[in-house]
Amino acid sequence: MINGSLSSGSFLLLNVSASLSGGSREPNSHKDDGVFKTPPPPPKVIKSVTIPTEPYQDIVTALKCRKEHKELYTVVHNVKHFNDVVEFGENQEFTDDFEYLETGLKSGQPLNTRCLSVIGLATRCAMPSFRMHLRARGKVAQVFKTLNDAPQHPNLALCTASLMYILSRDRLNMDLDRACLELMIRLLELEQDPKTGEAELSSREMSKVKEKIRKLCDTVHNKHLDLENITTGHLAMETLLSLTSKRAGDWFKEELRLLGGLDHIVDKVKECVENLSEEEDEENLVASLWGAERCLRVLESVTVHNPENQSYLIAYKDSQLIVSSARALRHCEEKIQRYSREAPALRACGGAVLPHCSFSSVGKAVEDCMRAVIGVLLNLTHDNEWGSTKTGEQDQFITTALNCVLRVPQFLRQEQRFDIRVLGLGLLINLVEYSARNRHCLMDMQLDTPPCVGEELKTEGSLSAIAALVQLFLERERAAVLAEAETDDFINDAPKPQPDQSGEWKETSGEIQWVSAENCAENENNSEKEKKDEEDEELDLNKALQHAGKHMEDSIVASYTALLLGCLCQGSSVNVTTVRDNLPKGDFSIMAEMLKKFLNFMNLTCAVGTTGQKSISRVIDYLEHC
Repeated sequence: MINGSLSSGSFLLLNVSASLSGGSREPNSHKDDGVFKTPPPPPKVIKSVTIPTEPYQDIVTALKCRKEHKELYTVVHNVKHFNDVVEFGENQEFTDDFEYLETGLKSGQPLNTRCLSVIGLATRCAMPSFRMHLRARGKVAQVFKTLNDAPQHPNLALCTASLMYILSRDRLNMDLDRACLELMIRLLELEQDPKTGEAELSSREMSKVKEKIRKLCDTVHNKHLDLENITTGHLAMETLLSLTSKRAGDWFKEELRLLGGLDHIVDKVKECVENLSEEEDEENLVASLWGAERCLRVLESVTVHNPENQSYLIAYKDSQLIVSSARALRHCEEKIQRYSREAPALRACGGAVLPHCSFSSVGKAVEDCMRAVIGVLLNLTHDNEWGSTKTGEQDQFITTALNCVLRVPQFLRQEQRFDIRVLGLGLLINLVEYSARNRHCLMDMQLDTPPCVGEELKTEGSLSAIAALVQLFLERERAAVLAEAETDDFINDAPKPQPDQSGEWKETSGEIQWVSAENCAENENNSEKEKKDEEDEELDLNKALQHAGKHMEDSIVASYTALLLGCLCQGSSVNVTTVRDNLPKGDFSIMAEMLKKFLNFMNLTCAVGTTGQKSISRVIDYLEHC
């Protein structure tokens, strides 16, 4: 009895001690003692089988776990992807910022609040992502509609012009409508009046506004913007030039004319051209040349295939654009000799060394302005007797255009000569094609040029314009034939691939096998020879391409010259006789043959039935029956 009770008591005692010991370790049970712990057992799973009630159904087996056997958790449905969350955040940020800034733009707000809101919006628009959101939601027109009264407040107008300038920096369309364009033109017409600005804002506030705009424009600064002299009209003009130079649609060109935008651009051209004759400082001269060139590029863009704009610009202020363009071309012709970018010292016809600046910014500005002037005049005179006659009436203009073909190229770098010569020939063709007066002037023209070093053209004493043009045609025609022959020789004499000499085919045991050569040194020599042959082939190919390019340039110049001479011959037997006397054996067939090749080339590369192809065909028929 006693032993049994003791044993039982000892058992209870052990359990108590065990429970005490377990209780003493419980506070430290959550500490990580570095010993691997067995993961908790998986929850109990109940297997349930659903017996089908219909023959066509399948047995469905499912595993279920009761709620009391698993940990508590929350199920979230329709969780968005990370990218979707980021995009939503960006959209919400844009919406909040725009709504906040838009509130400050409204006409009921104080003027300084409106100015700061416009500057704040322009600052945000300096970021491409914000501009993208602004355009994607069509908010650009909405903003400028709210700012429609900006021209009434000079400081607000300056801020609005800066916003337009920032938005125009993109290569994308500005999403302008007619109301926005009208606002831009009104800003362009606005004259800056400091007294008015001081009356509306204090001098301190006004200086803060201008400083913010200056810093803002500095972030997207371009070489044409003078940060020290920022005005509403200047920013509006820069915006207009940027829009129309690259992204002008047909409706934009139409509205630009109807709203008076072309008037301001033409007046700006006149102002820049007048400065060309007065500027002695090279920096100011470059600024005037760049200003004229940019405006002329815009006018060139809005007059391409647009007869309405062409007629409007010809008639505007008694052909003011044509007068300014003719003066600009004459100034460029005079300055191209002085500021030539050719490396060798160029000598004047009298023998004195002409001052020049190699690769100077002035020389490049003169060349760019000259190309822009000719581009505009090409559009105004294309298939237009009125424009051709008005242009030809300008003082010494036909002489200037002829000098662009015969004299100016020698003062340009080699890669620039072809462009200016073809542009000059194209302009002369437009001038004489429909104007009898211009044909008469060119036929009677004499070039009083002493010996001058040109590209190939060398003349002595007085020479008629027709004789000089015929000489240019003959030289270019011969050069084209020679270049074509040399290119054919390169193609015919191309090295043939050498046979593989690393081994030979041999017949062994009734089958043919390739047996490699045993001499390793000979194989190395063969590989070096093959490498050298490949280099020679590449060199020959480059030479052939150069000759082909030279042949193309010579052929085009010869074709344009032949077309010009053919236009001069039409409708006048006297002109035919004059040209015939300067041709070898008096034969027009050489000109007709060159024009046929040029016409075939145009048929391959251009749309069939254009006015240029029709003119060439008409001249060919006339020359063949002379």
